[in-house]
Amino acid sequence: MTATSVRSWTDATRAALEPLATPERASGMQAYMKDVAPFLGIPTPERRAAQRAAWSTLDPLTPGELAELTATLFSLPEREFAYAACDLIGRYQRTLEADFLSDPVEPLLLARPWWDTVDSLVTAAVCPLTRRNPPLVDLMWQWWNSGDRWLVRAAVCHQRGRKEDTDLDLLFAMCSGYAGDREFFIAKAIGWALRDVSTLFPDHVRGFVDDHPDLSPVARREALRKIDPSFPR
Repeated sequence: MTATSVRSWTDATRAALEPLATPERASGMQAYMKDVAPFLGIPTPERRAAQRAAWSTLDPLTPGELAELTATLFSLPEREFAYAACDLIGRYQRTLEADFLSDPVEPLLLARPWWDTVDSLVTAAVCPLTRRNPPLVDLMWQWWNSGDRWLVRAAVCHQRGRKEDTDLDLLFAMCSGYAGDREFFIAKAIGWALRDVSTLFPDHVRGFVDDHPDLSPVARREALRKIDPSFPR
């Protein structure tokens, strides 16, 4: 790992994004994200286009450099740099080994956490890495048992996108343990995880909902949205 490489990527990312700052847009974005962090005020398409252009001339990153770089970007004040880090992880996820989830992804999940970065990390790293590395289910259970709402959310959602390959027993076990939890972000995660498989396994999802009368209304609504005509699409 070279400090020069990480510094070059950091400098290039800052040079690409900081000139695009739009203060009047930034205040609205910050308010929408409940003031979890300041924003530069860059719409996602513009940010990603600027990133791609800036990164296109740089040397590829090793996994170790990627870990250091993403931690560096997450440490910068403006939220767009954390989004850039998530995009980088997604860009390199096919090259990553299982231990990348423990470090740096787990610390990143807890770095000024809110649903935006947590869900981005789940999509970019948690889902693909757990699918390729089945033993990581042990780490998912550690997160599930952590008591931290963001780690629980990531664990509950770690199978999203697997379609027919979803381990329904595992999914239902993780959802069942928090079925009565009224914490919004956990309830929403349960609902989304169930909805993700609802069109493929509608009877199973309905059965889970029926078997858990304590399921929070948020989770119930999300779980049945695609398969119950009484819920709005």
